[in-house]
Amino acid sequence: MAWRRVGLILAVAVLGAALLGGREDTRRWAYHQGIAFEQWRAGLEALRVSTEDGLDWHLLQSKGGEEAPVVLLIHGFGADARNWVRFANQLEGEYRFIIPDLPGHGDTLPLTTSMDYRVSKQADRLFGLLNQLGAERFHVAGNSMGGAIAIEMARQHPGRLISLGLVDAAGVTLQTQEFRDVLAQSPGNPLIPQRAEDFHTTLDWAAERSVGMPDFAITLMGAEKAANAKVAEKVWADIEGDPAMQLGQSDVLLSINTPTLVLWGREDRLLGIDNVAVFTRTLPNARAVILDGVGHVPMAEAAGQSAEVFRVFWSQVPERPD
Repeated sequence: MAWRRVGLILAVAVLGAALLGGREDTRRWAYHQGIAFEQWRAGLEALRVSTEDGLDWHLLQSKGGEEAPVVLLIHGFGADARNWVRFANQLEGEYRFIIPDLPGHGDTLPLTTSMDYRVSKQADRLFGLLNQLGAERFHVAGNSMGGAIAIEMARQHPGRLISLGLVDAAGVTLQTQEFRDVLAQSPGNPLIPQRAEDFHTTLDWAAERSVGMPDFAITLMGAEKAANAKVAEKVWADIEGDPAMQLGQSDVLLSINTPTLVLWGREDRLLGIDNVAVFTRTLPNARAVILDGVGHVPMAEAAGQSAEVFRVFWSQVPERPD
């Protein structure tokens, strides 16, 4: 679920848009300038990286800091790298962040309905990207679907992960009754906006806290999401029946010894708080932190709190296992 907070410059740009009569091109300029400012403030630069599997990745990466510990941040379904920008801003200069748009999302190409978007395939692709970037060992944190992908990465190559972060993560995927009812009773999926204005509903599901973005910017972001609706539907279909999204009754979690932080928003309307107990019971080396008054995307709703929790966790995890 892509995000509403775009910073001080957007407020200034909004004023400029109003003074210039609210023209469409001015509103679009304000939207993109706000996003660019947030990325700059977080010390991130946008890159394009081609990998051997034919993907043309769009990602955000920390400027400099080649010697800093690498942290891979994975967004959730229907989202993109921008979900993590406020979080990265809180830790600027401390880590080398690699924040890609997953295949099927954002500006990573191709955006196609012919690709396999199952969790294991996405994990394979991320390892290919990290190989291209020269990142051998790394922390990984994933939100929602990105959490399931992070778990799969820990399963595939545990020796490459320093730690695992699960932020309102799928994998066990115990959906709330409220969300299950909507999926069963509605013709569409509230997480897949078909029209620009539908994105307001998507954000209502994603966040408990309002993080203050002008309506015109929500609509512009919604237009981006609606334009990719067919691909999003294919991604959803691929992950809906994926065993990697239903690990509660398997031995996969029991086999993962990577130091793990489970961070959850208590008011998550999509994946309920009962997921936390399953993760902490089945992951041998897991600890949990629950944030009150926060929904499905803590790293965006409560960036400062979330970053501090991870800062403490990462500082306690050795770079190399004993």
